[in-house]
Amino acid sequence: MKTHSIISLALLSAISFTTQAKQHNETHRIGAQLQGGAAEYKSSSQDGDGVGSLYVYYNYQFDSIWALELGLNGGSEADDWDCKDITNDKFVCNRNDNLLFELDANKLDYNNFVVAAKGQYKITDNSHFYGKLGAQLYDYEIAQNSKKLKEDDGMGLFAEAGWQYDWDNGIALNIGWQYMDMGDLDTSSLAVGISYRF
Repeated sequence: MKTHSIISLALLSAISFTTQAKQHNETHRIGAQLQGGAAEYKSSSQDGDGVGSLYVYYNYQFDSIWALELGLNGGSEADDWDCKDITNDKFVCNRNDNLLFELDANKLDYNNFVVAAKGQYKITDNSHFYGKLGAQLYDYEIAQNSKKLKEDDGMGLFAEAGWQYDWDNGIALNIGWQYMDMGDLDTSSLAVGISYRF
């Protein structure tokens, strides 16, 4: 039911803005972001609760300020590595497989489907601040090796704010801060991305 509601909302929004979008050039943008940050489960936060994810998205720009964004995100825990220099040309690295969220868990996987509005404020001809606000369908699993300890799915808040630089050839780079509320699980990540408008 929730999936159908979000997909219907996205399609209706895209259709309603088609007339305005045809008046502008380069109304489409595709992009990808690498993200790294921290996760909290039921407000539990400790060293080692790091996450990393890849976010890919599509924007439909319907005027100079507003766009509709559809995105897919996939993430997991990010373990620390301890590397030691044994000799001048040899390193040994060990994974610090810390327990997550004060649970007896060492694995976290999550996926998100995002529908959001994106607004931008022009700073110069090629750069602007941007903000995104919307909803995301989430599905996550917390496990200890192959044993599932916690899992959930549902709908939550999606928010991102940052800065983007657009070159005249259509390529853009951005840096921002992204937040996802997945019920008992929250993530906040630094995002660095590249996109192309056409």
